[in-house]
Amino acid sequence: MTGTRPAEILRHLEQTETDAALLARFVATKDGAAFAELVRRHGPLVLGVCRRVTCQTHDAEDAFQATFLVLAQKAGSLRTVALLGNWLYGVAFRVASRAKRSARRRRARELTMAVLPEPAAPTVSATASDIQPILDEELAALAACYRDAIVLCDLRGTPRAEAALALGIPEGTLSSRLANGRRKLAARLSRRGVALSATTIPMAVAEVQAATSVPNELVTKTCGLVAEWATGGAVPNSVAQLTQGGAAVRKSLMFGAVMAVGLAGAVFATSSQEEPPADPQKPPLVAEKAAEQPTPKLEPKKGDKSVAFTISPKLQRSFDIHGCILTAMWNANGSHLALFGWQPVGLPGGKPRAAVVICALASKSPSIAFPDEGTELVGFAPDGLTYVTELREYQLISGHHQLKFSTLQEMQDRSGFVSINLKSTETVELELPETKSYAFAADMKTFRTVALKTGLDGEVTQREVLEVDAHRSKSVKSLLKFDSETFALSPNGKRFAVLDKDASQVTVFDLDRGVKSFDCTFPKNQDEEETPSAFRHVVFSSDGCRLGVACGQGRVYLINVDTGEMMPRLEGAASSFIYLHDGAFSADGRLLAASGMACKQIKGEPKGDFPAQQFLGRDGQFLAVWDTRTGKVLKTWSGSPLVSFCPTQPLLAILERNGESEIRVGFWDFAAEVEKK
Repeated sequence: MTGTRPAEILRHLEQTETDAALLARFVATKDGAAFAELVRRHGPLVLGVCRRVTCQTHDAEDAFQATFLVLAQKAGSLRTVALLGNWLYGVAFRVASRAKRSARRRRARELTMAVLPEPAAPTVSATASDIQPILDEELAALAACYRDAIVLCDLRGTPRAEAALALGIPEGTLSSRLANGRRKLAARLSRRGVALSATTIPMAVAEVQAATSVPNELVTKTCGLVAEWATGGAVPNSVAQLTQGGAAVRKSLMFGAVMAVGLAGAVFATSSQEEPPADPQKPPLVAEKAAEQPTPKLEPKKGDKSVAFTISPKLQRSFDIHGCILTAMWNANGSHLALFGWQPVGLPGGKPRAAVVICALASKSPSIAFPDEGTELVGFAPDGLTYVTELREYQLISGHHQLKFSTLQEMQDRSGFVSINLKSTETVELELPETKSYAFAADMKTFRTVALKTGLDGEVTQREVLEVDAHRSKSVKSLLKFDSETFALSPNGKRFAVLDKDASQVTVFDLDRGVKSFDCTFPKNQDEEETPSAFRHVVFSSDGCRLGVACGQGRVYLINVDTGEMMPRLEGAASSFIYLHDGAFSADGRLLAASGMACKQIKGEPKGDFPAQQFLGRDGQFLAVWDTRTGKVLKTWSGSPLVSFCPTQPLLAILERNGESEIRVGFWDFAAEVEKK
């Protein structure tokens, strides 16, 4: 990888509001939505350093929450917020270091007790595993000018022009500080037994951070904690000890009850030179809570315009590629878009070659790779760096069913051109029947999939959701058996939905708990003809919190999976067929892009004794983008292209034919520009 992560580049492009504006909004109006936006931007950075320093999941989560609490307390006293992420990094490092020291003392006292080992934080690749236990310690030992440059550009992935502006220095000076800082960091790491050159530091540092994503459960828990504190409530002792010395953690600013309702979890930085309070001499005067913290409602209120989208999206970039594209998939951190299809140039014998086009968003042009013959793209693993293909030879008695893992390797020449190579790391022989969909666990140890068993006549005899050991394919756990042709596994593997045979009810299951979450029934006319299976689709958003169900003409429904409630109907869908299976939700589920076919009633001519008949006719194909909270259309185009939303920004990739043998790929930004007051 390069020193600047493409996912971060896109996140910084056309942001609706700067960190400074969000912070000012919160201080001035106690706007909980500002918290939500800030935690979205900086949460992975905070959790990454907490995990690396503590090396324990529970300790990291306590440090994560404590960091947010300290930052919320300091919100009104910050001086400069241009380096908000860097300040968050410094606070998180010091709080996590305290959590690690406290854990050591606690475990020393508990040696006589029989305890189960805590689960380790998710691991990443070998190089990252070597560097992650010592990275933050050695970064902290660097001079501030070097540390700030490396954290800003390598760890956070901020574009150099923006980083130089935030630091208040010319780009040339920033480049010099990066070069010198990387050399110094490489030297310090080598003394700790990790051999990295200055040129590989950006790749290793970015790789460490790329594997970090904040679980929704942790965000919700942290939101509840800060909401409780904001209204004068008590904070769990384990968190309070990391933030205060000998005093109860109470609100220092009167946020009011409105803040507790609207709070969605934001973080604020304190000065990187400011040390956290010393270890407390006595326990803080707070109550230990056995029950879960109150969870604020994450769904924005009606009319909340804090997260806005534009009806005039901007085309950020476009290019043409040769061939036929079948699928488009992003990696988890939004740095790469993989396009699987066929290269038009045939091999000897005239057989076309399967190809994967890798679009690294920081590169000048896409790169092409050729997987093994017969393989298909499954996607990227959650680490954002591992590319997965599948070989399925079900038609052969001696056929293979394999998963192949490959690592993306970016190389940059002196001119700045970035190329991508695929390095095979592992091939796993699967002892499974035919499968549909893959959802890998964050630690890459297991995946969940839908297995289909067929009889001699080729008909499916059994359908079930399985959890499989990703590296041995021996340990298989059946999570759910079902009987429906229309189903969907959420991308995170936590939820599963099935549409009944009558297309009148969808059932959602919680796979982690092994229970049914809810049923949702749809209205249906008694004289309505049965909808062909080709027009029945069930699609989850990337976080599994939104569900789209298409049952035929005019029967498209969106469901809030967290509540089980129906969402507003999509504008213009009543007279159309919507192809949800080719659609895409944005990362937060707020936007839905999908193609459709508009229809109209046509009156035929009478024939003899037969009166004129009404029938359904086509009225053109279209691509539409809806705001799922309101159901309103933001943008429409003619045509029926392939679409895919970036998982880190409201950036939509649109793939459409451009001639007979080319595909035009365009990236459209739906983030709205907020007027400065």
